[in-house]
Amino acid sequence: MKKKKILFLPFGLIWLLLAACGATATPTPPPTETAVSQISPTGTATDEPATAVPATATTEIIPTEPEPTGEALFPTPVVTPTPTITPTVAIPDYTVTIVDPAPATTLLAGREVTFRGEVQPPTTDPISLTLTIGSFTAVSAQITPDGSSGSWELTTTLAEAASGPGFLRVALGELAQAEQPVSLAFDSATDQPYISLSRPVEGETAVAGQAFLMQGDSNNLINGAFTIGVLIDDCTNFIAAQKISLAGGSWYGFVILPQNVDPGLACAAAYTGEYGEGDWRQALVPIQLLAADDAQATSLQLGNAGDLSFTVGNVTNLFGVAINVPDQAVHIMLVLDSASGGSEPITSGTAFADQFGLWSIDLELPDDVPSGPALLTISSGADDSYQEIRLPVNIAP
Repeated sequence: MKKKKILFLPFGLIWLLLAACGATATPTPPPTETAVSQISPTGTATDEPATAVPATATTEIIPTEPEPTGEALFPTPVVTPTPTITPTVAIPDYTVTIVDPAPATTLLAGREVTFRGEVQPPTTDPISLTLTIGSFTAVSAQITPDGSSGSWELTTTLAEAASGPGFLRVALGELAQAEQPVSLAFDSATDQPYISLSRPVEGETAVAGQAFLMQGDSNNLINGAFTIGVLIDDCTNFIAAQKISLAGGSWYGFVILPQNVDPGLACAAAYTGEYGEGDWRQALVPIQLLAADDAQATSLQLGNAGDLSFTVGNVTNLFGVAINVPDQAVHIMLVLDSASGGSEPITSGTAFADQFGLWSIDLELPDDVPSGPALLTISSGADDSYQEIRLPVNIAP
């Protein structure tokens, strides 16, 4: 099948051909309005029809260039200063020693005493010397050592207001120090007030809410009385105290500690006169406070002071303190000394401690008991909880 070819000629060319042939003129149709899209002179014409795009509101972000700064344009080079090295002198490894008095020496309060020692390597920097008993300071001084030998010496009079175990400390600032135990005691041979503590011993324990037993000697007491007690806060505040009237001689007593006392270091004290005033005297012993439920808070003590003596046919009262012992029971037995005829029991009994740990018993000796040496045994508990006090005594006829 043959395709028909259609030839399209421009309108103007057809008109010329018709005129040349003398054909009758065909009237020209009226012009037709044609919509022509106006193209902006700056636009580029395309063959694609224009598509209407609805306007969308946008926020135009106008980039801003940071203003140049002098630092950016001309960066300043960082100059690290060279540290200045100052020559230092190494501090010597100092040692301080105490030569006199010897450790554990007992000094008399109110007496003159000489302290000696040395510091090595030698220096003329001052050293400090202190002698303290609890919170009480018996000596406090500054000493300049000999610059060539390092030896130092101080002769001074000890304060006479306090006695008891203490510490002598000598220190070269924070560089070196020496420390040793010493004790101060009052001279009982003078006419000055005298008070001492034989119980407790240093480091003994006291238990919250329980009785605390104390014993000692006295003479020339101020106003015929003295006070015993327990102090805390570096031995500055009493938590328990008891005043006792006595002309002089051996004494014993006890105080009841508060239930809520905090465990820690404390001091047992006995003093006569107004505390801290005038010619007052004080005996101090460092102790340890324990809570009532502490596993170590258990003890058995006999309160009778001095040498015990029993008499045939008479009653002797025994008393003491028993803390946290099984069943609160304290067993007492008196037997003849083995050298005097074996361990034949003479008499026995059981005492029971009260809520504060205090116990007491009247021990009666039969009329037919032989006189002479005997052995008193006080015990509590059994096996791991067993405690015992064994004391040689004498039975008088």
